[in-house]
Amino acid sequence: MKAKKIYNSDVRDILISSLPSRPTAPRAFGGRGLGAGEMKEAFDKLPLYIIERYNELLSDVTDLGENSLAGAIPTGIKEDHTLSTLFEDIGSGELATYFGFLGKSLLSHVIGIYGELDALKTRLAAIEGKKEVGE
Repeated sequence: MKAKKIYNSDVRDILISSLPSRPTAPRAFGGRGLGAGEMKEAFDKLPLYIIERYNELLSDVTDLGENSLAGAIPTGIKEDHTLSTLFEDIGSGELATYFGFLGKSLLSHVIGIYGELDALKTRLAAIEGKKEVGE
């Protein structure tokens, strides 16, 4: 993820308050001798820094995978499991192993239901086969 928290130490040197009281005054008089263009740059530094960091956040939100915002949000399902991993698990079917229902996972129930359905189909086919033979 590209976006990071902005700390005071990150912006301390680009704040307008970091300029001397008379920034355009010559250095000999306690200023920095800044020209008009340099003063404009000084006023633009913080907003431009915030815009850059905001755009990084937007990129993280729209990106996919490990380096995205979703890749940085832990789910708590298991160690190192992120929201991005959860999205992958939805597509792969792994999500069904997370849901507990009546003491078993949803996947276990589905497998059991399919097993019982196959057994019923086999029994039905056997019953239908006997009717045809015995008629």
